[in-house]
Amino acid sequence: MEQQRLAKIVEEVRQQCRFGKIAWQSLRAGLNGMDLEKTFFYVHALLDRAHQTAQFLWPAVPSEAAEDGEALRKALKIPEDSALKTSDLAAFAESDAAQFRLWLDGLDHFHFIGMNIMPRGSTSAYRQDVFLRSLDPEVLQFSWRDRTIDLRKIAASLRAVESAADLWLKRRSA
Repeated sequence: MEQQRLAKIVEEVRQQCRFGKIAWQSLRAGLNGMDLEKTFFYVHALLDRAHQTAQFLWPAVPSEAAEDGEALRKALKIPEDSALKTSDLAAFAESDAAQFRLWLDGLDHFHFIGMNIMPRGSTSAYRQDVFLRSLDPEVLQFSWRDRTIDLRKIAASLRAVESAADLWLKRRSA
């Protein structure tokens, strides 16, 4: 891949990581302020930016994008075991109304709570309820439908990619 093209991709990846960092900081502020909707808005924003970054690094379609992804991972020295390379991010990003209806149809009752923030140990008393979105504020694990995503690992991976992109761009301009 030509260096100029790669540089533009690295710049965009760095920007997506920065957006993710803003979402991470804002979700922490929403959590500290006990603002349920703001917290989950920023959880969604963080996961959206993480998925966008992952799409640059591991494109879903085999094509020129796959070559770009390989060159990008090599240039930024992104490990293959990055928290960004998870099917949970893709499942979250690809969620739509039809998948929500499938999840809803799988419930044995319609008593579910859309948003919940409490430690996992505390939710055991709520067995009669199902949580569509749940955030454990102690370990920052986000559960959504049938999946759990460690938000700390996602945020750390975004920071690592951003740092690698900054370093790569500085070396290139030197």
